[in-house]
Amino acid sequence: MMKPVKGSLTILADNIVVGKVESLGEHGFSVYLETDKGVYLFDTGKGGTIVHNATVYKKDLASLRNIILSHGHGDHTGGLPEVLRFHKQIDVLGHPDIFLNRFRKEEDGTERYGGIPYTRGYLEKMGARFVLNRDYSEIDRGFYLTGEVPRETDFELGDMGDRYGIRDGKAVPEIILDDQSLLITTERGLLIVLGCAHSGIINIINHAIKMTGVDTIFAIIGGTHLGFSGQVQLEKTIAALKTYHIEHLIPGHCTGIEVATRLSREFEKIFHFSHVGRVFEF
Repeated sequence: MMKPVKGSLTILADNIVVGKVESLGEHGFSVYLETDKGVYLFDTGKGGTIVHNATVYKKDLASLRNIILSHGHGDHTGGLPEVLRFHKQIDVLGHPDIFLNRFRKEEDGTERYGGIPYTRGYLEKMGARFVLNRDYSEIDRGFYLTGEVPRETDFELGDMGDRYGIRDGKAVPEIILDDQSLLITTERGLLIVLGCAHSGIINIINHAIKMTGVDTIFAIIGGTHLGFSGQVQLEKTIAALKTYHIEHLIPGHCTGIEVATRLSREFEKIFHFSHVGRVFEF
């Protein structure tokens, strides 16, 4: 039987700051993981708060073993150069599509770039060694990246209608194939750390259970994208979540305050609000 991973995580970037603290919030997400396998950073936020908040919470960005990117959107990759300044070289794990040129059409018809804000060459000159993989993969014993998550539910459609990417010089629908989550096997079940759950949180849970063989969910932490995905998807997601054995639900970032409040009512016994500085032990 696989030895469970032990450690703790601290949220270094999120939309909300709670209490009289010196930390800063932004529309972004980043988690600092301290484990018996080493220290990891999952996403880097938008870039304006990662170093400041790491200093506030006394988290050493120079001690990282790897940097893991959930997907290529700027609110998860924007802080990468700031973190790379602490390293001569470091492996950065992700999906090949993190470098896809992607855009989003706004309601007024204007187009906004939504991909990683830096070129691969620039980041490599700063010390990033990119390890890119489309498949479910083991980072270390008990640590996994989901790889591309099969889109199998009929209700997790996201808000993809106004997104497109450039592949081989052509504009194509952008379904964010690079969306990945981090899976950690703990003594109390599976810890799932989401980026934005563009694949759909239920699709991610089903894929995680299938690939790890663990059907008890200790905790789900991170962005659920339910704040942008519509009422029908929200209602069906809530119903589906109630069918799993989940001990802790800690949604943040793109979940949004309104949806998070609804989830707090639906899952009162297991729900916790996410915020910068929240610590979770496993």
